[in-house]
Amino acid sequence: MGRSYLDLSKDEKEHALALHKESIVIDSSIVSVIDYVAENMWLEDVLAGGLTASNLTVGMQRRFAEALAEIIEHNHWAKKKEDKVIVVKKTSDIERAKKEGKHGIMYGPQDSMFLERNVDFLDVAYDHGLRAMQLTYNWKNEVGDGCREKKDSGLSWFGEAVVERMNKLGILIDLSHTGDQTCWDAIEQSKDPVSFTHIIPRRSAPEQPGGYAEWANRATSLWGSFVEYSKQRGKPDEMMQACAEKGGVIGVTPFFAKKAGDSNLTDDTMDQLDETVDIVGIDHVGFGSDLEFPNTITRSAFIYKHPERIDVDYFTPLDKDWGYGYMENMPLFTMGLVARGYSDQEIKKILGLNFMKLFKRVWGA
Repeated sequence: MGRSYLDLSKDEKEHALALHKESIVIDSSIVSVIDYVAENMWLEDVLAGGLTASNLTVGMQRRFAEALAEIIEHNHWAKKKEDKVIVVKKTSDIERAKKEGKHGIMYGPQDSMFLERNVDFLDVAYDHGLRAMQLTYNWKNEVGDGCREKKDSGLSWFGEAVVERMNKLGILIDLSHTGDQTCWDAIEQSKDPVSFTHIIPRRSAPEQPGGYAEWANRATSLWGSFVEYSKQRGKPDEMMQACAEKGGVIGVTPFFAKKAGDSNLTDDTMDQLDETVDIVGIDHVGFGSDLEFPNTITRSAFIYKHPERIDVDYFTPLDKDWGYGYMENMPLFTMGLVARGYSDQEIKKILGLNFMKLFKRVWGA
C-alpha cells in the first residue's frame, strides 16, 4: 500500500482541490435516475463533485422501444436543464461543458439485448445520442457471453455485425461485464479502440470480502460469492494490455476495491489504480464509479429513518469517506492521486484526458 490521502499536508490538499477544479473529470460508468425528482439531486451531486461528464447506464430494457423511450426521456430532461446539462454527442461537447460549468451526459447502456437482433436499431439509437455500449452484461445474449456464464463461446455472427456497425457509426465498445473469449474476439475484430469502463485487474481482486462485498454476500445470492464475482469482472493483465495497445482506456472502479478490515475506500481504490498503471501505463487509465444513484437515494432514506440498521440492512458501498454513494466526494480521488505521487499532468490524464483522447478517436472531435 502506498501513501494515504489522509496523510496529505494542508498545502497538498489545497493543491489537489485546485487541480481537481481545473481538470476535465470523467466518470466512465454511472447509473443516474429519471423520476422527476431524484434526477435533480443526482445533477447537484455530480456538479458538487466537480465531474465534467458521465457515461450513463440507460437502455437496459429487453425491448428496443422501451430502451429508446428512456434515452428520449433523458433528452427531454436535459433540454429542460440546458442551463446545467449538455448531451454529449462529440468530444467537443465535453470541452464545452467544462468551459460553461455544465455537466455532460453520455448514453452508454451496459447491455445490447435491446437491439432485438436488429443491427439497424443501433443507427436509430445513435441518432438519439447513444455513444457507447457494452456488448454483454453478466449473462449471455445474442451478441456473446457475459462474465458470469459457465462457458464463453465468443462473439456470435450477430455480435460480429454489431461490432462492425458500432465501428461504422462511432460508438465506443465497452467490455466491462463481458466474458473473456467474447472480449478477445471484440478486441481483435474492432477497428476502433475499445474500453473497460469500470473494472479492476483480476490479479488484484480482493481475496476476502470487504465493505460492499461483505454486505452483498449477506444480502444476495444472485452473483454467488462476491469475491468470485469480483474476479470474473476483473480482467487479466494480457487482456488489459491488448486493450491499451489498441488505444483503449481502463476505468478503475471503487466497486470491488474495498479490502476487508478498517481500510478506507479511497486508499484501496488507489491500490487498484496503481496496479492498473503498472499493467497498462499512465496513458490508458481512467475512473468509472459504477455507482447506482437510485440505490444511493433508497439507502440514504432508509438509514435516515433507521440509523440503527447501518451495516445490517445497508452497508455503504463507497465506504465512510464516500458517504452513501454520493459523487460530491470525488475530490478525494484526486487527493489520493496526489498522495500516490502522480504528477499534475498524469493526474489530469487519469481524471479525464485519457478518455478524451479515446473519445476523439472513436467519435471524432
